[in-house]
Formats: sequence, C-alpha cells, structure tokens
Amino acid sequence: MVSLHIVLLSHEYPPFVFGGVGTFVEDLAHGLAKRGIKITVVSGYPARLTGLFKRDADKLEDGITVMRFPYPSIPPRHLIFQLMNYKQLSKTVESLDADIVHGQSGSTFPALLNLKHILPIVVTFHSSPRLQMISSLKSLTRGGSIRDFFTFDIGYPLWRYTFRKEFQESTANVAVSKTVESELSQEINDGRKSFFCIRNGIDLEMLDNVWGNAHSEKENDPVILFGGRLFWNKGVFNLVRLAYLLKKRPNLNLRIVIYGSGPLYQTILREIQRLGLTNVELKPFVARTEFMVSMKRAMFVAVPSFYESCPMVLLECMCMGKIPLLFNVPFAREFTQDGKYGILANSVQDMAKKVESLFHSGYMDNLGSEIRSFSRKNYSVDVTASRYELLYKELCS
Repeated sequence: MVSLHIVLLSHEYPPFVFGGVGTFVEDLAHGLAKRGIKITVVSGYPARLTGLFKRDADKLEDGITVMRFPYPSIPPRHLIFQLMNYKQLSKTVESLDADIVHGQSGSTFPALLNLKHILPIVVTFHSSPRLQMISSLKSLTRGGSIRDFFTFDIGYPLWRYTFRKEFQESTANVAVSKTVESELSQEINDGRKSFFCIRNGIDLEMLDNVWGNAHSEKENDPVILFGGRLFWNKGVFNLVRLAYLLKKRPNLNLRIVIYGSGPLYQTILREIQRLGLTNVELKPFVARTEFMVSMKRAMFVAVPSFYESCPMVLLECMCMGKIPLLFNVPFAREFTQDGKYGILANSVQDMAKKVESLFHSGYMDNLGSEIRSFSRKNYSVDVTASRYELLYKELCS
C-alpha cells in the first residue's frame, strides 16, 4: 500500500516560533510520521535583508523533510512569508508529488489560489478574528498593546476576509475546538460548507523525554505556574490579585511563578511592589523544554485567559497530570469537561477559595492522576494524527 505524502504549510516552525501554530505543526508532523505518513514541512524563517533571496538547504529532521523559505521578520509575518515566496511555493509543492497540502489559518491565503489547482487543500483554523478583535478592543484601557489594536481591530476586515477566503477556497476545513467551530460557523461560514472538529494533540513521547532527561525528579512544588505573553487577554493581571488573596490565607504556602514578557510587564511589576507581595516571581521567556520541566515540577498551572482556541500549554499540563486553573469560559469548560478535570472559577476570589479548598483536601494527587489519564487518552497527538489521517484518506479517495 502506497503511503500518503502530506505537505504541512506554515509560516512558522521550530525553532522559528512566534505563537502556538508552529508547535502544533511540529507535534502533528511527528504524530503523522509515526503512522507511516511521509511528511514535508514547507515553512518560513525570518532572514536579514542580505539573506532574503537565499533559501536554506532542505533538512531531514526526525524523518521529516523541512523546507524553509526566507522572509523579513515584520508583521504580518504569515502574509509576508507568502507574498515573498508566492510563485516558489507553488513550484515547490508541484514538484513534491504529494497527496494533500495542509495549511494553517492566516498562512494559506493567498498561496492557496495557486495551490488549489495542484492538490486538495486542508486548512486548520486556530482562532476567531472576531473574538480576537473584541478582546483587543477591551484590553486597550486595561494594559493592552497598541500593536494588537492595529493588528486585530484595525486589521479585522483583512483577517476576516483572509479566513473567509481560506474557508471558501479549501477542500476541507478543520476547527481546533468546538469553541472555534461555533464562532467561525457564524463569522465566516456561508452555509455551503462545514467544519471538521479535530482538537490539537500533544506529543507524549517528547513530553516524557523532556522530563526523563531533567536533572531533578522533584514534583509538586507548591507553585502556580504561568507561561505566555503578558497582555490583558491572557488574564495574567488576575494572577497578581490571586497572589494577594492567597498570601492572606494561613497555612497556604503557594508561590506564583510567571514566565513571559509583554505590555503588562511593568504594570504587573509595579503592582507586585505596591502590594508588597513576596509570593510572586516574574521570569523571562525560556526555551520550551525548560518551561516544561518547570511545569512538571509545579502543583498548578494557571491558564486564566478570557479567550483561547485550543491552548497547547493547557493540554501539556493536563497530560502531565498538573491541575489547571481557569476562569469559567467556553474553552475552559470544553477542555476540562465542565471542570471535572481542573478548577473553573467565576472570579479571582472564587479561584483563591477553590485552590485553598483543594490544597487542604488531600485529593490533589488523585485529581492529578485522573487529569493525566483523561488527557493522555483524549489529547495525545496520536489521536489527533489518526483523525487527520482519516480526513486525508477521505479526500484522496
């Protein structure tokens, strides 16, 4: 039986990662390759002016062919990547003798205008432009970024147009969660097509190897861990309020460790100093593997965002058996089975109360084991890859 050959198209791919899409593509590539599917990753990489017309040599990484095309590292990177390499992308894909091109939302149009005449195209949608716009607008008076305002609010018509064209012109469309599917069905769906819902998956082998290679075997430090960009939508400012509430509770020696940078960094730092908090630590971004070792050692992982699509950090922590802390919003309910596998809070005060209750309940280890078992069964990249493989075969039949 002839193996499938899939081209994964993305403007980002490790080590050049600007968001969660590159991590998704890497994990999916490994998951599909383990199923005997031939994978070629066609991706971008930021280059200096003198290197814009010199493409990197193709590399074989863990059995996956990676082809990188240069582009200037200026926003919007997903569009610049395509425009700089518009003709070359089509010529490259045509020469590969592949079966499917699998692109990512925002990174597939306008390239698909040529690619759709070569191969069937699958597009995975990772977000909702409308929810991004609303979140960015709300954040303006709450420590938001002006760059986000121009990207998601002023740029909303372009984002919506791009997503709609990708939806209309592709062969099949995938939403990474029911939350995204529901929103995009109203936002860009013209009623003639529908979405498949395939959630992201975690490369469990990689996850376990990271911890197995770590120098320390210590787990369950009394730490609430956060990692991400420090801006309003991520809800990170609420972690300072949470630290203040936890500090006032006796016999609750919990620290909050925040990895990241962004427009709220100085605001958070000033608030920590104003409140005299000694149970909060701000750290810069670190390599993904280093952060995951810290995650494995933590007791809780905070994902206090007001909106997410399918956050990889949430799936990773759950697959480690860490207890996630979230607010009671749609994506949080979806991935924790309405709070069965995590803590859902209606406010910062509610979160502090539930953390304290669980901390003293004696049930933490059991809950962690239940979360780990559930997540590894449902959020493994093997599950994700198997569902994509079924979709690819259906399109090729």
